[in-house]
Amino acid sequence: MQSFHLNLLVVFAVSIIPGLLWVSFFYKKDAHEPEPKRLVLTSFIYGGLMVFPAALIELPFRNIVRGGPQNLLSLFLVSLFVVGVAEEGLKYLAVRLSAYDSPEFDEVMDGIIYSVSAALGFAALENLFYAVSFGLVVGAFRAFVTSLAHASFSGIQGYYLGRSKFAGADAGNLIVKGLSMAILLHGVYDFLIIGQLMPPVLGIAMVVLLYW
Repeated sequence: MQSFHLNLLVVFAVSIIPGLLWVSFFYKKDAHEPEPKRLVLTSFIYGGLMVFPAALIELPFRNIVRGGPQNLLSLFLVSLFVVGVAEEGLKYLAVRLSAYDSPEFDEVMDGIIYSVSAALGFAALENLFYAVSFGLVVGAFRAFVTSLAHASFSGIQGYYLGRSKFAGADAGNLIVKGLSMAILLHGVYDFLIIGQLMPPVLGIAMVVLLYW
């Protein structure tokens, strides 16, 4: 029993702590006017909670995803229109519910910070389930590489969300544009990785490029 609890603690640490470290990394990028830590953490938690509805939406399509390169057309459609739409849409919703209407959300950069925080919360809890199911090595890899991918997709979306806050009548167009870009990037990334059309090393390079 003690060994079980120790293993559970290690899995939790490997999954959640890197997510919080990534949040700290991005938080420090906003050195001019840092956001309230409470609100950033709230976005992180809301993002984590979005894993559950995302899992329910994706559940009927898991056999297609697990099939990998066996049916590339189906995999592409699911990666883009199920996984991409569900996960990026729910991460966007996490920010709308947790931070968007706060008076502290008062500059474009805030959209990036809160969106990245929500994405990292989503990635952290998702990584926890992967680590439990597939082991610490998978969990550790995802904690650093996949977390940065989630943050990058949502960071791009967050930039447009931040602009929408002050755009008046054009706000809806900016939100749609940001979400569309995030969904496309997320879907294509998942398709290339799951379909084994891109070596892991190139996958890491792609994530770094997206972050940049």
